Amino acid sequence: MRVLVTGAAGRVAGLLLPYLAERHRLRTTDLRGGCELTGDLAEPGFAAEAMGGADAVVHLAADPRPGAGWADLYRPNVEAALAVLSAARAAGVRRVVLAGSLHAAQQHLYGGSFPIDPSWPPAPCCPYGATKAFAEAAGRMTAYRDDISVICLRLGAVAERLPAREAASSWLAAEDLRLLVAGALSCGVRHGVYHGVSANTRARWGIADAVADLGYRPVRDSEPYLAGAPSLPGYGPCPPRA
Repeated sequence: MRVLVTGAAGRVAGLLLPYLAERHRLRTTDLRGGCELTGDLAEPGFAAEAMGGADAVVHLAADPRPGAGWADLYRPNVEAALAVLSAARAAGVRRVVLAGSLHAAQQHLYGGSFPIDPSWPPAPCCPYGATKAFAEAAGRMTAYRDDISVICLRLGAVAERLPAREAASSWLAAEDLRLLVAGALSCGVRHGVYHGVSANTRARWGIADAVADLGYRPVRDSEPYLAGAPSLPGYGPCPPRA
């Protein structure tokens, strides 16, 4: 399969690209350079050029800062997502995998009902989460109106090792990231929203749908790594409103 990976110079892509390169023909792009193509995906012309005969797109490009404001987030997170969806549709791409975030639903953490189901209404905790919720909605609309599959993955704390004890419920180990994206690229689903976390004992985010629909079988659990992980009180979900 010919797969376009956006945001390919980023940290998450660095954990994913070697795995994908063993299984697919890749085309990579990033705003910062160091990839096959360098440019701004919010420009419709560049988004169309980047498709380059792709069969599928893994859209990782975004401003990932939960503390960023609308002025910084709108172009890379909203306009770029819309341009990628439009260009993919026009190019006849069969599948788009949108990398979202648990921030699109993190208000549910404070409701006390677990595990959080990805079918519940989006409940973003910050502007960043709201842009990801918008991308999910745009993806659903695109899949409804056009002959294209759009799979939305709400990624948790992606890291090779558990980054902090506070990430015990949201950790997505590198091995599991690869399995999740592989399932998203190969599944028979037209549209879906799925939580991207490992098989963490301290579960807060439901992954039953990902297991059933994407064949996702995570292999890591944060529990054995808690003792060796640092405690970073500022790490983790946006706090509830005072």
